[in-house]
Amino acid sequence: MGVLTNVRKKFSYALLAGAILASPSAVGTALADSGRFYLGITGTPEWLDTSYRKTVDNTSPLNMTSQSGKVHRERDSADATGYGFGLLAGYRWPLLDQGRLFLDSEFDIAFHGESTRGRLKGIGESEGRNQMGESWPDDWSFAKNFSYGLTFKLGTSPQFLQTMIGDSNVYALAGVRRVATRFRVRFHGCLTLAWCQPDEFTSGATTHNENFTAWTSGAGLEKMFGSRLGLRGEVRYTGYLAEDWVSFNLKDEGVFVPVRVDNDEVNLSLTLAWYF
Repeated sequence: MGVLTNVRKKFSYALLAGAILASPSAVGTALADSGRFYLGITGTPEWLDTSYRKTVDNTSPLNMTSQSGKVHRERDSADATGYGFGLLAGYRWPLLDQGRLFLDSEFDIAFHGESTRGRLKGIGESEGRNQMGESWPDDWSFAKNFSYGLTFKLGTSPQFLQTMIGDSNVYALAGVRRVATRFRVRFHGCLTLAWCQPDEFTSGATTHNENFTAWTSGAGLEKMFGSRLGLRGEVRYTGYLAEDWVSFNLKDEGVFVPVRVDNDEVNLSLTLAWYF
């Protein structure tokens, strides 16, 4: 994450902007007279990296706990390998060079089967985190449910590739996605103002459903079999925009627990596309 993530996101923005500027409204008469619709199915292994940051804020004037005025911050990250499968529909516009340069605009929906899991050990003054306002230990998980997105692909058919493997294309891609997710925390902590004895702790779970916006960039190779069937292989990097929310809000006690979740993802996909 960090600097590398920002660089990749900026690359996605630039490539996406370039693809939009190269769309039919921009190239005008440079377009060929006709394009082709296509439908496809895709499957992919995915590698997801999730970062979870929790803050326990006791700075409210209402805070009457032993931690009054203190802020505890904790962070964890975890990786997971999963899978996805989906359907797509798109349109290919031939551009310059007698159609050897092309632009695809593509919409897809995908379903996912991976989740990251981690644990925060907790921060505080007592060994057992026996006081309200300390950062309790958390077991957390982040799961992707489904996503949908719009992708632009700018490609060409280089002669050397035709010589090597026959009718084929290479392309760069960029796009934007919405990803429906579920974030779950299981906690075990003290919910009374007094020092908690071992049998006075409270255990529970909170679940938060969040839709993330993500930017995608990558590259692909397509091998054509006849004039209608294409087999594509793609590698993609997806950077999520971080989301913040309040996990716990104990207003009467003046304890607030905001959290932030951020993700990065790499996937390889194999797609069968049928052109009309």
